[in-house]
Amino acid sequence: MIKITFILCQIFLSLLFSQDYYGVMKNIGKISENGADIIIYYDNKGVRAYMHNYDNRYDNTSFYLFGRGDKNDKSLQLRSLIASEGSYWDGGVYILEFLDDRNRILINGNRLAKPLVLLKNDKDSRRILGEPLKKEDIIVDESYFEVNQGRELKLSEYEKPGFKKQLASLENLIYTKKLSAEAIESFESNPILVATFLFSENGFFSLSTSTLKKYEKNIYKNGNYMIDPNFKGYTYKTCGDDYDPEEDYEGKCKTLNFYRNTSHAGDIVLIEVEIHSTCLDDSCSHEYHQLRLFNNSKVDRNYGGGWHLISHKSGVRCDELRGGGSPPCL
Repeated sequence: MIKITFILCQIFLSLLFSQDYYGVMKNIGKISENGADIIIYYDNKGVRAYMHNYDNRYDNTSFYLFGRGDKNDKSLQLRSLIASEGSYWDGGVYILEFLDDRNRILINGNRLAKPLVLLKNDKDSRRILGEPLKKEDIIVDESYFEVNQGRELKLSEYEKPGFKKQLASLENLIYTKKLSAEAIESFESNPILVATFLFSENGFFSLSTSTLKKYEKNIYKNGNYMIDPNFKGYTYKTCGDDYDPEEDYEGKCKTLNFYRNTSHAGDIVLIEVEIHSTCLDDSCSHEYHQLRLFNNSKVDRNYGGGWHLISHKSGVRCDELRGGGSPPCL
C-alpha cells in the first residue's frame, strides 16, 4: 500500500512539476539560418516559459511567457515580456497550442510575423541555440498567476508620454550619481517609491506638500474587516486631516494610495495606484492605475540595466467595498 501511494505521488509530482522543450531550425549553415525554441515549465503556481527567436541576419528576440495552466492543457494563453537589444516591453498574450499528441506546438502572438510550429525535443535547435534558460532565470509577473474572482475591471493603455520620459530622467540621475547614495539605494530597491516619483513629476500631486502615512489594505474575511499584511505601500493626502469633506464640492482634496502585493515574488512588480477625490455619495468610484515595473539589476545601465516601465494601464474602478470592478458600482 505504501509503495502504491509513493508511485501515485511521484506521478502527480511529475505532472505538476515538469518541463517540455520544442524547437526548429531552418537553412542550417547558410547566411539565412534561422530558428526558434521554447522551454516550458509547469509548477503549482502555473506556467512559465522562455522562447528564443533567432535569425542570423537580424537582432534576436527573447520572449518570457507566464500565466495560469498545467501540463494537461491542450492550449495555453500566456502573458509576455519581450526583450531585444537592452529594451523590454509588454508583448501581450501568446497562444500555445499542442498538436499531434504534444509532439508539435503552434505558437501565435502579435510580435511574430507568422505563427511558429516547433518540434518536441528537436536536436538541431538544442545543438545550435544552446541549453534553454533555467526555470529560476525566467522573468515573470506573478500577478498573472492569480484568478480574478471579482467583477470585471476594464483598463486601457495610458497613452500620455510623460511617465517613460520621467523614468529615463530618474535613471540618468541614478547613473550619474547626482542623487545622494541613500536616495539611489531607495529608488533602486523600492519600486513603490519609483511610482510615487513618476506620479508627482507628472502633476498628479506634490510629494513635498502632501502628508504621508503607511498604506493599509482593508479586506473582508470570515465575517470581519481586517488588514491584509501582504500589501505594502504609502498613502498621500493633498489636504490636511482638518479639512471638511462636506465643503469639498469640487473634489479638490485627493487621497492617493500606492501599493504592491508582496506575496508576488516575480521580477516584474505590479504597482497599483488609487486616486480618491472627496465623495459624498454611496457609490464612489476612483481613478485607478496599474504600473508594471521591471528592474534589470543583472546588467549595467549602459546595456539595459535599471528600471523599465513595462506597461501602464488606467481606468475607473469602484471602491472594493462597493463591488470593485468597473462602474456602475453596487
